[in-house]
Amino acid sequence: MNTTTKIITGFLAGASLGILTGILIAPNSGKKTREQIADKTKDLKNRMVGSYDEVKRVYNKEVDALINGGKSGIDSLKNTLKV
Repeated sequence: MNTTTKIITGFLAGASLGILTGILIAPNSGKKTREQIADKTKDLKNRMVGSYDEVKRVYNKEVDALINGGKSGIDSLKNTLKV
């Protein structure tokens, strides 16, 4: 796991614990608190999926750039060796 992924994961875990703590100490009824927890859990899940998709997109972009750079280097080496 790279540093960016660790930072994002830590941030999301801390944020979710903070939200959960805030909800649990709020002066609402049990039913209302459970509804809020369910809503916040759904929101957190959606944000995490979005973050994962963004990390995956950036990763794939970097892999493609490395592949293209490698192909260019190989082509350049082939042309140099032909001369």
